[in-house]
Amino acid sequence: MPFAASQIGLGFRNEIAPRNGLLRVREFCMAEIEHFVHPNDKSHPKFGKVADKELVLFSSEAQLTTGRTATLTAGQAVRTGLINNETLGYFMARTQLWLESIGVDPSRMRLRQHLKTEMAHYAADCWDMEILMSYGWIECVGHADRACFDLQQHSRRTGVPMVASERLPEPIAVERIVVEPNKKLIGPRFKLEQKAVIAAIEALEGEELDVFKASIEASGMASIQQFSITADLVSFSLQKKTIVESKYTPSVIEPSYGIGRILYAVLEHSFSRRDGDEQRCVMAFRPSIAPIQVGIFRLINHDPLDHVVNRIKGLLHDRNINCKVDSSSGSVGRRYARADELGIPFGITVDFQSLLDGSVTLRDRDSTNQVRVPYNSLLELILQLVGEAVSWSTVMERFVVVKAGGFDSSCEDDSQQQPQKAPSIEASTVVQYSSRGSFSRPNPNAVK
Repeated sequence: MPFAASQIGLGFRNEIAPRNGLLRVREFCMAEIEHFVHPNDKSHPKFGKVADKELVLFSSEAQLTTGRTATLTAGQAVRTGLINNETLGYFMARTQLWLESIGVDPSRMRLRQHLKTEMAHYAADCWDMEILMSYGWIECVGHADRACFDLQQHSRRTGVPMVASERLPEPIAVERIVVEPNKKLIGPRFKLEQKAVIAAIEALEGEELDVFKASIEASGMASIQQFSITADLVSFSLQKKTIVESKYTPSVIEPSYGIGRILYAVLEHSFSRRDGDEQRCVMAFRPSIAPIQVGIFRLINHDPLDHVVNRIKGLLHDRNINCKVDSSSGSVGRRYARADELGIPFGITVDFQSLLDGSVTLRDRDSTNQVRVPYNSLLELILQLVGEAVSWSTVMERFVVVKAGGFDSSCEDDSQQQPQKAPSIEASTVVQYSSRGSFSRPNPNAVK
């Protein structure tokens, strides 16, 4: 201990009237973790890593009184007893961190504690991660300390003891009550069920054995699982025994995730419009979850540009960067807008300056700012941006910023764009664009 298992699959619910998109459906995808711990020791070895994470907590007391949430760190909530134990607090903090990492707005998340009237009788504590969406506060993740109830029920139904063993630091000598099943009488009475009855009797220990013995002594009969045991079927004795291990039924702490609802929250929180313009929609996916991470564009249809585009595409594919080449007709501004709707976080534009000095324009979806990046620095920079190891503000400090007067798109109409012309090999000069404007320079391809 501790021991954990995780699983993901489909769940089903008798939903009479499915509604609200992915929020109330009959068939839904869910994932959960079953984390088994010692019932008397629910500490977590990694809790210190998340103890300083702030959580918005809506306690059961606050729900019945002030109706206000409280912002506490996970460590403070556990120390004050608001959250029952470290392991439960650890999973609550990790859920918050994970949801933030995939793009859920932290200002629209809260952890609501179950009221006494809605919490299962056997549960020690339960908290739901609720996310504010267009349909209100929606439960998306549940965190429950289900105590020992689950394994005890399995053991009672199957007759198989589900206990864990812990080796003691030193052997100790104890006196304890031992129950012995009378197999000669149990066999004829229970017949095919005799093995299950014997196993259930032999599994009795601790408090359960004390209750069983007291019932036998008081009324001559006791129930174990679905069987009725009379006094003649068992005998009790006091034995001295050296114990080197202790056995116990583990408690289980269960975080359960509704994948469909989380996906709905990511989509809704990522959607926005630029300056309130309904025609300019943006899906601000985080780079880590964006289906397409980089868009590659050429300024105009020109064969030499295609060679650079294909080379960049191959370079990114070799490093498992999901990219898309948009070589459709129309202005580069319209292609930027389509990429924004697809949630592509970064765009690479190949223009005629790329043929001259090997640099490309790199565009950030969220700010629409662009920088000029040398080809030999491009791959490393893309890897850092996709891995969120570097911020866009840092990128703007490292590279030349391109002003939106040439072909940067997202904020300009086609009539405002100034498309570059392909350098003719006959022309003695070419026009080059930079952050300071445009200027003429000698054409390196000119015929001398």
